[in-house]
Amino acid sequence: MVPGMGASVQLAGTMQAACERWGPRPALTHRGQTLTYAELWERILAAAWAYRSLGIGPAERVICQLPTCPEHVIAVNAAWACGAIHVGAPKDLTGPELAALVGRTGARAVVYQPPGGHGDPLAPLRRVQEAHPSTVAIVHGHDAEPGQHALGELFASPPAGPQPPAPSGPDDTALLVLTSGTTGRPKAVMETLPALWAKMGFFAGALSPRHDDVHLMYLPICHVFGLKLALMALASGGRLVLMDRFSPTEALELVDEEGVTVLPGTATHLTLLMDELDPARHRTRTLRATVSAAAPLPPELVDGLHERLGVELLHVYGCSEGFLTATADRDEIRAGSVGRTVFRGPEGSPPDGSVAILDPDRHALLPAGEIGEIAFGASRPVRYWEAPPAATDGWYRTGDLGWLDGHGRLYISGRLKEVVNRGGLKVAAGEIEAALVRHPHLADAAVVPAPDPVLGEAICACVVPAGAGPPTLGELRASLGEHLARHKLPDELCVVDSIPRSGVGKIDRAALGALIAGADVPRERLRRAAPADAAGAS
Repeated sequence: MVPGMGASVQLAGTMQAACERWGPRPALTHRGQTLTYAELWERILAAAWAYRSLGIGPAERVICQLPTCPEHVIAVNAAWACGAIHVGAPKDLTGPELAALVGRTGARAVVYQPPGGHGDPLAPLRRVQEAHPSTVAIVHGHDAEPGQHALGELFASPPAGPQPPAPSGPDDTALLVLTSGTTGRPKAVMETLPALWAKMGFFAGALSPRHDDVHLMYLPICHVFGLKLALMALASGGRLVLMDRFSPTEALELVDEEGVTVLPGTATHLTLLMDELDPARHRTRTLRATVSAAAPLPPELVDGLHERLGVELLHVYGCSEGFLTATADRDEIRAGSVGRTVFRGPEGSPPDGSVAILDPDRHALLPAGEIGEIAFGASRPVRYWEAPPAATDGWYRTGDLGWLDGHGRLYISGRLKEVVNRGGLKVAAGEIEAALVRHPHLADAAVVPAPDPVLGEAICACVVPAGAGPPTLGELRASLGEHLARHKLPDELCVVDSIPRSGVGKIDRAALGALIAGADVPRERLRRAAPADAAGAS
């Protein structure tokens, strides 16, 4: 237990156990409406039986592309109640991206809510149905078309019994967790329910959730950080207050109105919240803890959270594969540390979850103070859907660079692979470059990270025009938006005469970064219309 973070509670072993234990207590609040634990379980059962009526059974994959809302929580647990495998998908995937995910996973069903904005709201789902006619299409937040099912009607139907039969065992996959796609296309980590619950225990051991906690949740539940925090809140008897889309103004209002005690967020979210915070308008006295992950926190932000919000800060580093470090020490966080693991073992041995620094070339253990690849002990290989296991020699290699000090504290230095860490979401430069070079008005293109006070790193597209003048940033985003999710679209546009490359044709990113740093390079930056436009703000 982290000192000062409260008395710990034991997590319920399953969602059914939590709902039976805390039946009359409030479980979920969304847009002013609250469900008790008993009502939540009743809806989970109804949804599970609806799944079964559609032919969704054990080991079938169900892709859920919903925002952070009660229906997403219900859909996750309904899949597990009938033995199916839940696959959380970002809500801004385009039609081609969603259809490709269905093809990769062989999904039996897609639960879809239009993300909003202009255009045909159901076009992405229709694209899935055209490419995969046997996939069940379930619509939320919009009228269903012929051949589609309305989620509200399905989930409101009375359950056909106490619980549908789900002949699955503790070693059966229950969840596919999509990684951030640091190698271009995201991998899908295969997770069992016992393993997921055990990893939630790591959060519980560090945060020590209370029965009377009120957890605000605006993080995407499709990502593992948001999912684990949401499930931990319910498994500990707390109340979960859900926001479909992040807004710093609305978040601060909900802290006051709902008596929020636990506030999660990436550095981007927390920066926007602190910029919005006005003591004369916002009462935050109920807050006791903040949980952050995905990116380092600037010292001034750490100080502001402690001094202006009066919270204990828990900072977590980890990956979709489930390995984690954490710290609640203010000085450690200010110094850039992401903490330690809870595992200890003899030097040279890789107990599960322990952290080490490996030489990226020789894979030998490096001593304290030397930078290398961050690795976690893994006695069993990390399993991926239709991909080779990741760990075969006792270590899972993260692809991140870092170092350990003499006290076992971990520090992050960068990444081995070329990605942009945009607001905590890792976006592969190569994926964006592949889309850029297809543009008819571009002769060549490359992507580099650009410093950003809110996102940490923004996506900077460096382009060489083809004949006529280059497209504007807005035109480029509109064109790429047909193929890429919104968080992958460029935030900046630089026009250059050529892209520096090595003798074998690889982009020289260091030289490119130096080139665009010049004041004479034409540059256009995205003007954010609202704070929610930041990556990770969902």
